Parts: sequence; structure tokens; C-alpha cells
Amino acid sequence: MKATSNDKIALFADIHSNIEALEACLKHADEAGATRYVFLGDLIGYNASPVEVLERVMTLIAEGKAIAVKGNHDQACYENNAFEMNPEARVAIDWTISQLEKSHLHFLKNLPYIIREEDRCYVHASAQSPEKWLYVNDGMSAWRCAEASEKTYTFVGHVHDQALFFQSSVGKLIRFEPHAGDEIPIGHHRRWVSVVGSTGQPRDGSPKANYALFDVENESLYFHRVSYNHEMAAKKVQMHGLPDALAKRLLTGN
Repeated sequence: MKATSNDKIALFADIHSNIEALEACLKHADEAGATRYVFLGDLIGYNASPVEVLERVMTLIAEGKAIAVKGNHDQACYENNAFEMNPEARVAIDWTISQLEKSHLHFLKNLPYIIREEDRCYVHASAQSPEKWLYVNDGMSAWRCAEASEKTYTFVGHVHDQALFFQSSVGKLIRFEPHAGDEIPIGHHRRWVSVVGSTGQPRDGSPKANYALFDVENESLYFHRVSYNHEMAAKKVQMHGLPDALAKRLLTGN
């Protein structure tokens, strides 16, 4: 399914094996009129439902409704290499590998680092050397990302927080803090870098799941926060023997 000028594109990043959060955000996006889905990497890691998340995403892609790029946790999983990650992340990657079939690993390995289409760029970290997993967390890193993307609109994850960077009249990228549910006009007259937040492991002080919705025709962007059964997701982390710190993070959003 190719992108069209009247699409409403739902953007999800850092789902991290949290099926409860993903399903809640998909439902919210459908009710908001989403016609297409983009997954910005880190489908797995940290939480306890990697198979369910991968099967859901793989089905949407097979149906022509979605596209996806890979994240650093996805790569660590199919390479069986999480040595540079923190201890909790390493434990979660090792456990995740034990849960997946070869078909899941093949899917993750074959995801691209970056997708460019029309006036948009999708990438997990920065479009500047996407395989190096650079963070887009200030004006300079956003400017470098926008320059490398070569597109008007760049959508990224990796940071686990929501932010919007826009190009000023002197060319600098300035950070804007979006409010949940507000309509933000993002016209073609400047470049935009949207950090969509984490669907499955938010870190901004709220357990609510994050995603964004881009209305292509109206050139409008919405950052959404969605309530879901985070207590169930945390309980599953504990039930499967994953680090307790990962369960606590789901409960607090920190």
C-alpha cells in the first residue's frame, strides 16, 4: 500500500515487546482515522511480549498497511550482541532471543535502517549515520538529522520522550514541547524533526503510551498519550523473571 496525499499516518517507536501498549495505541489511532502505520524501530526488548508484538507488526506489513525500520534492540537480538547495553537490557535481549523463532529473527534482520518516501523520512535514531544509533535530543542533533534526511519531515524514536524540532528563519532547529492531543500545523515552508516518544516504555514521568499521528493532507501533527493496562504489562515482566526495574519503569514512566 503506497502512501497517498490524504493519508493519516500513525507513528510508533520503541514498542519494546509491550503488546498491551501497542494494542491500545492502535485502537486509538484507528478511532482517529489512521490509514497507515509506521513502526520506527525497537519492536522488542525490555518487556515480556516479543512474539505477540512481532506477529502483530508482521501481519500489518503483510497486509500492506504498514512499514517498519529497525532499532538497536532489534539488531542486538538478531546479532545476539547486547554487550554495550545496560545490564537490564542485556538480560531482556537474552530472554527475548530464547522466545523467538527463526522467522522472527529473519524479519528483524531484513528491516531497513531508514526509509525515505516523498517528503518524509523514517528512522529509529538519527538520519545521520542511522546504524550508529545517535540520539536526537537537542537543536544541533536535530539539525544534523534533518540535513541527512534530505526531507521536509523526519520522524524518529530512540529517545523515549516526545519532542518536535522546527527550522527557524536563520536555519537553526528549535525544540518545541508538544501537548498531548493538540493539532500542530507543520507546513512545507520549513523542516521538521518529530521525536514521537515511546509506545512501550515511556520515560517522561507518565506510564501512558506515546505515539504520533501525521495528517498528510492537512499538514498537521498530533502527539498522543494513551492510557493502557500498564499494571498487566508490568506483571508479565515480573512473571517471566525479567529485571524488576523494568516492571517498575512501566508503572512510573521513569
